[in-house]
Amino acid sequence: MKIRDGIWGDDNGWFRESVVRRVGDGESTLFWHDQWCGDVALREQFSRLFDLALNKSITVKDMFLRGWGEGGGGWQWRRRLWVWEEDLLAECRLLLSDVSLQSFSYDVCQWLLDPSRGYSVRGVYDMLTTQENPQVLQNNDLIWHKQVPLKVSIFAWRLIRDRLPTKTNLALRGVLDTEACQCVSGCGQVEDARHLFLLCSCFGSLWPLVRSWIGFDGVDHDDIADHFI
Repeated sequence: MKIRDGIWGDDNGWFRESVVRRVGDGESTLFWHDQWCGDVALREQFSRLFDLALNKSITVKDMFLRGWGEGGGGWQWRRRLWVWEEDLLAECRLLLSDVSLQSFSYDVCQWLLDPSRGYSVRGVYDMLTTQENPQVLQNNDLIWHKQVPLKVSIFAWRLIRDRLPTKTNLALRGVLDTEACQCVSGCGQVEDARHLFLLCSCFGSLWPLVRSWIGFDGVDHDDIADHFI
């Protein structure tokens, strides 16, 4: 679900945006949830109707068999529609009027990033890695420098990409409750990577000592990637 809908639950998942349903018999396609008729899912295009629908998980095939025309049995509501909601329903029925199902053809998912060859792990990897921040890419040569111990390189790579198990990241993964995200130092602030390594009154105070040790004068950045440079 997190891959399809996005980790934040905001319907902006990269997988959802890269796949479209091509309907055959409609048996394995969800009428409201899947993007199969138009550029967005019907639950987004007609969100008011979706909120009122009783059969939110109905398939395209079942909806078609029950009837999605005027007076069709596929439309089941938790209350009687108001006039402006009836207008929305008429618009939805008009959109569906040109749809015809193929009884002996299966529903398929089409990978929009490469329609001819289809989905591949390599294609997804290339898509995700080319979306990185240019600043992060600039840091790669420094992170993976041959004179840097491997465990330090891995740690820095995870830190800059915010992949360390800070309390905020653990909460996002469901390991911790969202109320248990305060910094381990006891400073009372939320523990994310930026706070833990740069801004914390306890751990952040180490950087002036580091600068004094290496004989460097300057002002610390409050961005992890800039601070790393």
